[in-house]
Amino acid sequence: MNKKVSVGVLISLLAMVCALTFTITMVLSIGLFDNKMNSTKSREAMYSKISEVDTYVRDNYVGELADQNLMDAMLKGYVSGMGDKYARYYTVEEWNSIESTFNGAVTGIGVAGKADTSGYIRVTKVYDGSPAKEAGIEKNDLIIAVDGQDVLAMGVTKAMALIQGDPGSKVKVDFQRDSVKNSVEIIRKSITVPSVEYQNLDGVGYIRIFEFNNTTASQFDYALNQLKSAGARSLIFDVRDNSGGLTKVTAEILDTLVPEGTILSAEYKSGEQKTLYTSGKSEETLPMTVIVNENTASAAEMFAAVLRDFGKAKLVGTGTYGKGVMQEYKQLSDGSGIDITVAYLVPPSGEKFNETGLKPDYKVTLSTQQQQQAHMLTVETDPQIKKAVEVVSAGNNAQGSANSSSSTPSSEGQGEEGQPEGGEGEGESSAPEGESSDGGEGQEAACGPRSWYAF
Repeated sequence: MNKKVSVGVLISLLAMVCALTFTITMVLSIGLFDNKMNSTKSREAMYSKISEVDTYVRDNYVGELADQNLMDAMLKGYVSGMGDKYARYYTVEEWNSIESTFNGAVTGIGVAGKADTSGYIRVTKVYDGSPAKEAGIEKNDLIIAVDGQDVLAMGVTKAMALIQGDPGSKVKVDFQRDSVKNSVEIIRKSITVPSVEYQNLDGVGYIRIFEFNNTTASQFDYALNQLKSAGARSLIFDVRDNSGGLTKVTAEILDTLVPEGTILSAEYKSGEQKTLYTSGKSEETLPMTVIVNENTASAAEMFAAVLRDFGKAKLVGTGTYGKGVMQEYKQLSDGSGIDITVAYLVPPSGEKFNETGLKPDYKVTLSTQQQQQAHMLTVETDPQIKKAVEVVSAGNNAQGSANSSSSTPSSEGQGEEGQPEGGEGEGESSAPEGESSDGGEGQEAACGPRSWYAF
């Protein structure tokens, strides 16, 4: 039985719905307004306090003030106070340096180095054609002083920065080899640092990726093609001590390796999850393995996670760093810049790895001595590479529990040839310098703390 509703009742119901909608809208609007007002008041209070301090200092400070230094220090303090441990403010000079890094370039003497247990700089690689190589500096040397300043006194970070400078300028470097001290004057030069090196290990293609910058994708493609042309039947990707880099470059490389699907998603402040990169239908079909360690971070972790989640590769080594967040680099109007964390990285499995890292399928640890002298290990003496070769040679179908499988290091690795840490061993090659796009503005990157630096 159909019941008729009068026009008056319908009008009343409609009025009630409109009133309810209006009320809800007003409540939400008032809430947003209050939040904005509170935010505005907080900012006004902050600016007022800065102005109060500035006025007092300018009226009473006995010394001279450098406005640019004040501005830079204040902005560094602001970013530091955010609580984002990966956020940074960059001066104009620092921003230009960051852009150069994104493009794989450095101005200095042409070496890679890390902090040594002695407190000095341990040279882990000397680049071909570099001023350092011409000056006689070799891998494993200790840099002990820069321009007469002791490295131990000023610290490794400051010393590395001091070695860098304008092309054509000079820097004095004191280094030690086998207890013998040497001093050389070197003319700085702009150098494109290889981010990819490769080697054919008797049918196993070994590719070392040091970082993901604007030159890495083309270098990777070249290395992969060279190895396949040479008859590689399987592939090992080594991302140990890779602190990450540009997410778009990482995705570009992964696109050539995995089948069609989502490569990378990001979860933003609102909780929204957005697909950033997808792959096409073409894929690499050779068996693969990825070597990781505790310094494998951010974009490098994503690289390993994607290959794992697509079922393309097993992970060999130790647990990774656990930096599963992404930063956006923003250049400011005066040429300076900032980067802040904007999203969590989400691999295809959906399991975020921030603060937890990735667990290897085959855990292989290095002894303390091997860790300290990792740059001297060779393909023949590096237990993690040896295990990766074993796994990938079995077609990535090796049996055994992921974390219960543990390999015991069997060598202290004192050899000089074929070094996986980017050395100049027999049969190891650097890919040609790739073309780079402009770094900087609006770039999304996932970079963790570095364990080595080029300078």
